[in-house]
Amino acid sequence: MPFNGGRSQRSLRKRVRGAVLKSYVRSVFRSPLWDGRNVPSPRGRYGPSTGPELPLLLLGDSSALTVGVLDTKDTFGAGLAHALATELSCTVNVRVQARAGVTTAGMARQVRAVTGRTDQGVALILIGGNDVMMPTSLHGSARQLGGYVRELREAGWQVVVGSCADIGAAPAVRPGVAAVATWRSHRLARRQAAAALDAGAVVVSLTTDVFRRDPARLYCPDAFHPSPEGYAYYLQRLKVGVLEAGRTWKQGAASAAQGDIVVETADAAGHRVVAEMGACFIPSPDRRQVVLRRYASDPVPAVVGQR
Repeated sequence: MPFNGGRSQRSLRKRVRGAVLKSYVRSVFRSPLWDGRNVPSPRGRYGPSTGPELPLLLLGDSSALTVGVLDTKDTFGAGLAHALATELSCTVNVRVQARAGVTTAGMARQVRAVTGRTDQGVALILIGGNDVMMPTSLHGSARQLGGYVRELREAGWQVVVGSCADIGAAPAVRPGVAAVATWRSHRLARRQAAAALDAGAVVVSLTTDVFRRDPARLYCPDAFHPSPEGYAYYLQRLKVGVLEAGRTWKQGAASAAQGDIVVETADAAGHRVVAEMGACFIPSPDRRQVVLRRYASDPVPAVVGQR
């Protein structure tokens, strides 16, 4: 059998990359992390069996998959589907393209898998934790995210982006790395918000200090991914943006609410996304202005999906 030098070289490079990645992970994390292989899938239909059907698409990394939960009802997919079905009186069909461990650059395949389809609905993007922890360009990550949002919007999807959470708050991150991770998280969140709003997405601020105040309850056993209670906290914030996108899908226009604050530009809104704990940013149809909508800070719910 002839020697295949090209295949052998590729295999060697793959093994070397794997070894380097494992060494890097050990240097920044205190213990192994959950990899998402046993996360329950929320795929399927929710709500009434008749009437219009709203596709709900989950894109991004382990946070979109809800790594850290063991029951389907605790996933973002199930919780958001129940909320949309109740609010809009429609069937919600949950689809999951998200993959654990991906960076923003790795999302391209997820987006291209759906932009060629004829149906449109609401797409939720949660991405950034791996960009923060890897030596990637945050400017480049935000620019790529804006490109994905534009592709989805041009394909007819309503898009919601959850800004990057504070990765440095996780107890699993080694002390020498945590401060840098927090700085990069905030920097990426601001750039994500500006790029996503400019491209036409609703942006939800996931900035909070509650995970630092109650880590034992809000992180799962790997001390990096949220627990069901932690995801429930984020769900209450994401629902504001996802329900807004769902109403726009149904009515064809964004709704106004009492207390809305007009922020002049996407860049200005991006600078506020970290400072505004508990805010949703909604671009105007012409994307010349952004509406900031604050919502009340509520207690951490016990379980995602309970109403």
